[in-house]
Amino acid sequence: MTNTTQVVSDPRQVLEAALPENMEWDERELVLLGILDRQAKHIAELEAALATTGYLDTGSRGQVRVNPLVSELRLQYAAMARVAEAIRLPEEAGNPKSIRHQRAARRRWGQNGEQTSA
Repeated sequence: MTNTTQVVSDPRQVLEAALPENMEWDERELVLLGILDRQAKHIAELEAALATTGYLDTGSRGQVRVNPLVSELRLQYAAMARVAEAIRLPEEAGNPKSIRHQRAARRRWGQNGEQTSA
């Protein structure tokens, strides 16, 4: 079984492409971009190790178990998503509310302002 999840190997390049030409990253965003770069490299290393060792592992008592790298990758994906979400593009920067909360509200409420069924 192979890993079909593809993580962007250079998240900074993707975000730079989305930034308008007349805009620059501030100091906080540059720090977050550096963290994203390190996370992407770490994830690539973990994925390479997982590709070598496989998804299943043998436990100390001979039992078959899921490779611990799978859990670590899941945590790294989640951490990378949180950092990426903290980097706001100019159209998002004017609103102090969390992007995650805005998305949740849009899902909860329909386009016409009526609450959707849960």
